[in-house]
Amino acid sequence: MKGAPLGGQAAGRNSRYDDYYRHRRVDPGAQGETRLAPYLKRLLPADRTAWILDIGCGPGGTLAALRSEGYANVMGIDLSAEAVEACGRKGLNVQRCDARDFAAGHDGPRFGLIVMSHVLEHLPKERIIETVASIRGRLLQPGGSLFVAVPNAQSNTGCYWAYEDFTHTTLFTAGSLHFVLKAAGFDTVEFLDPDGTSSLNPVRKAVAKVLLMAYAAKTDFWNKVTSSSFHRPSPRIFTYEIKAHATCREGDER
Repeated sequence: MKGAPLGGQAAGRNSRYDDYYRHRRVDPGAQGETRLAPYLKRLLPADRTAWILDIGCGPGGTLAALRSEGYANVMGIDLSAEAVEACGRKGLNVQRCDARDFAAGHDGPRFGLIVMSHVLEHLPKERIIETVASIRGRLLQPGGSLFVAVPNAQSNTGCYWAYEDFTHTTLFTAGSLHFVLKAAGFDTVEFLDPDGTSSLNPVRKAVAKVLLMAYAAKTDFWNKVTSSSFHRPSPRIFTYEIKAHATCREGDER
């Protein structure tokens, strides 16, 4: 779990995120060392002076990992006071604010990479596309990258994550996430690590791929038996989360 979500709610008292971690029975100060996943590492800017933003940064695990990789210009935003305090104890540059307000008021450098992990599912559905479009248009530098991760409604856990976290408002499939990112103005959308094996050793990776083939075959079988279907143009991704990389063309200021 990352941090409390952002996008359309002020960070004042009586926010539903004031005690987010306590109500979720999570200690934001107890987070161990975070290692960047291979699929995220390959998105890192070649220039280590590039600015990187983590929206919904939580206790700052990803920010600390980026700093360890040699990126000095990293910052985060989050609505949770608990998360921001935990980041402050680590010496991280984090603000407590709303994503749309941050985008509207930002007059600093554009970001070469923006990370938005487990945030979109918390936003009011009618604000998701406009929030992503604002991030693209006001925060991301032309040619920069947006990394998005969301819980996957196609996964084995299915609708569990729609209800386990009471602050979730929607779940995604690969098709709906693709729709949101394209509707927000991104030119390219690439799904990362679709089989969830990028961090496994070769033996475990081979076994996982065989088992996933069997899982997909079982799904196909029961879809036929129950006369069910899925949207064929959309990728079939069964991992717990869907991870996507979205970009705009160089010089595209839309």
